[in-house]
Amino acid sequence: MTGLDIFLIRQSIFLTPTELHVLYWAKEGRNNREIAAQLGTAACTVKKHKNNLIAKLGVDGKAGLQQFLFYAAQNVPNSL
Repeated sequence: MTGLDIFLIRQSIFLTPTELHVLYWAKEGRNNREIAAQLGTAACTVKKHKNNLIAKLGVDGKAGLQQFLFYAAQNVPNSL
């Protein structure tokens, strides 16, 4: 587990385990089909999880989710 993963978990306690997995794979640059294959679910289910993440994190759509991931990756505290 990387520092970013720990940071995201610490900052996102209110996220479900599946949402954390989707967030992790999105951070890794995977698309919905690839994430679905990794999780053993349908791509439309992954899309629903991403929509939940967007709402819970208070970001503006898919672009906002990517900006959140980029920001989080650049601002992980060294103490992790």
